[in-house]
Amino acid sequence: MDNREYEKILASAERLRLREKEPEPWSDNYSDMNSMEKSMLLDELFALRKADREERDKLLEKLDRMTEQLLVLNENSQRLLKQNDELKQMLSDRDALIEKLQKENAALKEQKKLDRKNLYGSKSQKASARKRETSSREEDKDDFDGRYTPQDCSASDMSNPEQPEKKEERPYRKGMSYRRMKADRYVCHESDLSKLPHDAVVIKTFYKYAYEQVSSILEHRYQVVRYKTGDGKIREEYIPKENGPERIDVVPGTHASGDFLAHLAFNHFVLNIPYYREMYRINDHSMSLSRMTLVNWLDKGAAFTAKLVEALKAMATEKDSIVNCDETWCKVRKYDRYRKCYIWVLVNKAQRTAIFFYENGSRGRDVLTDFFGDAELKSIMSDGYNAYVFIGDGLKSAQFKDTVHQVCMSHAKNKFVKAASQGHEAEAELFAADIGELFANERRYARAGLAAEERLRERQSTATKEIVIRMRGRLESELARDTQFRSQYYREALNYLKKFWKELFAFLHDGDFPIDNNLAERTIRKLTTQRNNSLHYGGDAGAEMAPTYHSVISTVKLHGCSIWNFIGTFFKKIFNGCRDYANMVPDRITSVASQC
Repeated sequence: MDNREYEKILASAERLRLREKEPEPWSDNYSDMNSMEKSMLLDELFALRKADREERDKLLEKLDRMTEQLLVLNENSQRLLKQNDELKQMLSDRDALIEKLQKENAALKEQKKLDRKNLYGSKSQKASARKRETSSREEDKDDFDGRYTPQDCSASDMSNPEQPEKKEERPYRKGMSYRRMKADRYVCHESDLSKLPHDAVVIKTFYKYAYEQVSSILEHRYQVVRYKTGDGKIREEYIPKENGPERIDVVPGTHASGDFLAHLAFNHFVLNIPYYREMYRINDHSMSLSRMTLVNWLDKGAAFTAKLVEALKAMATEKDSIVNCDETWCKVRKYDRYRKCYIWVLVNKAQRTAIFFYENGSRGRDVLTDFFGDAELKSIMSDGYNAYVFIGDGLKSAQFKDTVHQVCMSHAKNKFVKAASQGHEAEAELFAADIGELFANERRYARAGLAAEERLRERQSTATKEIVIRMRGRLESELARDTQFRSQYYREALNYLKKFWKELFAFLHDGDFPIDNNLAERTIRKLTTQRNNSLHYGGDAGAEMAPTYHSVISTVKLHGCSIWNFIGTFFKKIFNGCRDYANMVPDRITSVASQC
């Protein structure tokens, strides 16, 4: 504030002070007007006041209209803001839907490519470098647009194939024969040397071989004598003659001999011949046999094999056993419709025992807990299915809290191989290569014949730890990256590796632990091939009968024995009255056979 303004304010204040002390005298400004003029002035003032009041009313009315318009505009503005928010949400939902559809589209493309590869190409899941796929001549023809390229004539469909190298002659092999075909029985047909010319000189004699398959069904008729003893009792008995069979060769509850029932079981459960085809074969041998009778005979045989399976189960679930588990689906007729049910398998490599089991078609956890009972297992290898997660978790199962739950490393590798080949994820190949290195180490240990202690020492070596650390670092790095455009197969592989990290690498802490679940996978594959032929089971009874036969068959295969010979020997011992099932396992049945 400058001095002039300050002085002006002081002067105004002084004038106000003087006016308060000496007010101005009242003066009538209208004293010089007469009454008419004053009346006219009043009329004019009243008219102005009225006009002002009307103007004010108009302004108030206009203000009310503007207020109403403003309220309407505010409502419209709020509605537009709400619509704007809704549109933004719709755009956000659309973007999310587009992203979801893009992922689904990419997943479908990957699945389509995988299906075409499995249908037309190689099913190998090796992560080694693959040759660049060249387009076929048909594709070249379909894609040809009229432009000439030099490589069009670089190859010819009529190119001469490479000539095979000529084998080196080995004079020392001349005159030597090579024959591996042999039959159980043979018949010799000698030449009649007396019919040779009188001047012929025999240089040497040898045999030429021809094989004939004899297939027939022989009916044995055992004469049973019904007689009455001196005490009045009536009895029936087969009394063998000299050099005749000592007893009737028939499996109890059937009319089939032990060899015939073994033949039926072998054809159906090993060769995967359906019942109706087996019935046609039997009918072609002039034997009338219904399909139901065939099933009933096998069911009677399963009653004996089930007791053998109980003995095998006791061996497979011994204390501190290391087992592999898996399950596969099958169709079972229930309540007038076919339902998807599951059959399980447990394999003990050390005992060379495989047990198949079925419990009302369930895939739940109770199937495992009921089967294991009070068994104290050292570890259980699985594919990571939810039914196994209670193993090794003290909060969920006190019984199996000390049991180590292993997850198949081969499953993890296959997921990364699929992500690399179908999802085109370069990092997935690195994961697959690291896992492949672990498998290469395991093969090297197996070739060297290392004991459990030596294998454990190698598994905990610095080289193995470097692989594990490298995989863990890459896993954390990949999980931290943006996953918007990541392949679905790669995402599944990463999640699988993260969730089951402890279970996947549990094999590093014990030299006896397996690295994968391939043993159970190969064992249960027999059911998948049979499923393609028989398609379904007629009921729970059929689904319960199949695991008993498959348990025996798979156990015999693990022992490296002949399935045909074992089943035949087993049923022969059954009709001979032998019931020592604990000693009728594949590695003991030959010794017990002479005692029954």
